Amino acid sequence: MKILWLATVIFPPLAEHLNVKIPNKCGWLYSAAKNLLYNTDEIKLGVVIPIRELSNARKVVLDRITYYVIPAPPIDSYNKRNVLDCKFAIEDFKPDLIHIYGSENSISAAICKANGGMCKTLVNIQGLASGIVHYADGGLSWWNKLTNVTPLDFYAGTFLLNIKRRFRNRSECEDYVIKHVTDIVGRTQWDHDHVLTLSPNIRYHFMNETLRDTFYEEPVWSYDNCKKHTIFVSNSEEPLKGAHQVISALPIIIKQYPDTVVNFCGSDVMSSDWRSIIRFQGYHLYLRKLIKKHGLQQHVNFLGPLTEEKMKQALLDAHVYLMPSAIENSSNSLCEAQMLGVPVVASYCGGTPTLVEDGKTGFLYRYEEIEMLAQRIIQMFAKPDLSTLSESERTVALTRHDRKANALSLIEIYNEILKA
Repeated sequence: MKILWLATVIFPPLAEHLNVKIPNKCGWLYSAAKNLLYNTDEIKLGVVIPIRELSNARKVVLDRITYYVIPAPPIDSYNKRNVLDCKFAIEDFKPDLIHIYGSENSISAAICKANGGMCKTLVNIQGLASGIVHYADGGLSWWNKLTNVTPLDFYAGTFLLNIKRRFRNRSECEDYVIKHVTDIVGRTQWDHDHVLTLSPNIRYHFMNETLRDTFYEEPVWSYDNCKKHTIFVSNSEEPLKGAHQVISALPIIIKQYPDTVVNFCGSDVMSSDWRSIIRFQGYHLYLRKLIKKHGLQQHVNFLGPLTEEKMKQALLDAHVYLMPSAIENSSNSLCEAQMLGVPVVASYCGGTPTLVEDGKTGFLYRYEEIEMLAQRIIQMFAKPDLSTLSESERTVALTRHDRKANALSLIEIYNEILKA
């Protein structure tokens, strides 16, 4: 069985081979590839990977994986060259099935165009641009979007006022992809309902994800070793991730717990270094103003981008992991927190209720309600024993993200599609 994947992030062995930076995110996809090949000798795996640093397509074979490395197009548009690069990979590898990871990227549309319906095609839902677009600005007011503009926004066109438009452009790629594939893999009730609304006759397959290797290993979270009254938020780079809601709720928490600190994974919006400031986009500027408005400079830290190992340590250090997003399908960071047993508080949005049972494997609140956010955190801080919650999270997550079970499930899906 020959399976050709389309992945939008470079795998670590390939990055080392090409001497390019290993990305901090999406290590779960490489982990899934390794576990797929570990559990079967029947699959030959090819992977198409777009990389911005390249000007010409090339083929590389490493560790049982045949890579087709191609120049990356912009996220919301592709051209004839991109289609030809994908066509080269398809014709050279001759797959029985094409498996696309992510429906909303232009390269996903390009490979569908290159395939031309010749080979059965499966798409793995990551986010859904058509479902995200309504929440893309995180509820920011028109005035806040208008008045937070940086030189980089003028240069790159990344104005907050344009953020929904960018997702609409991506949803056009997504619409094309979903109409030109035979099967969908999803993992939440939210993506199931959205996909079947877009394409009622498509075949939908449920499958959980495999996480990054580090999160299956010891140590795990413990109340005794965590830093009390420390909150960890894994993304502060865009409005839909809700960092501004956390900052707005923080004064309420501080009244009860004055030593509270929030650690954000993301750009240091409080930096005074001009080299950092010139990279600010409008949302960074907005967060900076909001922190100063509430006098929270001593209560927030921005950790920059984190490697897999540093992300795990940040989670182990936290008293609570907080996912404050306006919308998510299934947050891998939330799943990683549950794998470690870190107490979770999350906004009730998108596919999150599939992952968190309120009061048993975390606590939920409405995104708009900063008062509820604050009280859920205060509730967690007040508990002298979080071991029951921590153990419940780990039990559910270990089953949901079982590497062997997920690999065998994917093999079963492949066989089912090819026999259909």
